[in-house]
Formats: sequence, structure tokens, C-alpha cells
Amino acid sequence: MPITTYAELKSKIQTWGKRTDSVSLIDDFIDLAEADIWASLRIREMEARATATVSTSSRFLELPDNYLEMRRFKIDHASIGDTELTFRAPTSLIVIDSAGMPCFYTVTTQIEFDRVPDDDYTVEMEYYRKLTALSGSATSNAVLTNYPMIYLSGALRYFYLWAEDETNGLKYKKIFYGLIAETNLKNKRGQYGPAPTIIMGYPIA
Repeated sequence: MPITTYAELKSKIQTWGKRTDSVSLIDDFIDLAEADIWASLRIREMEARATATVSTSSRFLELPDNYLEMRRFKIDHASIGDTELTFRAPTSLIVIDSAGMPCFYTVTTQIEFDRVPDDDYTVEMEYYRKLTALSGSATSNAVLTNYPMIYLSGALRYFYLWAEDETNGLKYKKIFYGLIAETNLKNKRGQYGPAPTIIMGYPIA
């Protein structure tokens, strides 16, 4: 039976785990697996775009809902057009006292610019976001539809952690992170294409 819905996923976890005393905990196993998925998986289906207008009285901007990681961040300037903003680690962001067009930003619990904007600039973000968490009312999402084994192996990892079965727990942890790495690589190739091939040989006379 394919795994396309939340109910089917729960059924498979119970079947593969071969225990009936875990039924009340399966929702927890899926929730824990989802936390790992959002921390590690980066696929096209998780990409989003948002725009916002910055404030001239604050150098802070709220993050979009379900934000995970920035891919691209630019600011629209009426005179010079779109300008890319450069990321800095929170400890490396140098804050300038005078107002002006921001050049750098960092991300903590919010977006922080290197200075207070001197105009109502429009910023555009391309970022990765969490998808809708699985539940009885949200029975599927793009990860479950396209990569069901990621969900299954992630949940079984916690099933066996609960069951104090270290061998199977480590097995499914390895499977889970192997699938994450493989899926991320395939999506990266889909976005950027394969790396250039270097052909070694002798020069032609």
C-alpha cells in the first residue's frame, strides 16, 4: 500500500514497528520526525517568496511565517533598482548609527539590518519554509507525497528510540539522513544542473 496520507503513514509505522502498544505515541513520532525534516531538508517544494516594506524608524523586520532559511534577499531602490543584501553572522554584523539604505543583514528571531533605512524600501525574500505539518485535518504535504520514506524512516527512528532498540534506531537514523542528503543533492542538481565534467587526456598534436 502506498503512503500518501497521514492515516496511511501512521498505519505503516505501526506495521513496520510490529507493536500495538505504541499506537498512542505515533503522532509524537511523526512530530519529532518533522522537526528533523525541517531542520535538514531543502527542496523546491519548500521555497517561498515574500515582499515587505521596511520601516524608517527601526532596523528590524519580522520574519515570514514558517521561515527556515534565506536563499536570496534584495532591496528595491527607486534610482538604482534591485540591490542584493549581503548576509552577516549575528556576531559579525556592524551596526551603523546613521540612517541609509541597508547593505547587510542577519537573522536571529527577526531580520536585522546594519542600519535604520532612510526610506520605505521594498524588500523581497526568497527563502525556505516549513510545509504544513501533518495532522488529522492536514493529511498530506509535498514531502509525504514525493518522499514518503523520509517520513517513515524518520518516525521509525523515534519509534525504536522509545522501544529502547538501539540497533534499529541507529539503522533508521542512517536511512533517514541518507535520504535527506540524497534528496537535497537531487534538488540542487535540478536547480543548478550537474557540475562541469573535466576530461583528462593527452593534448592533440
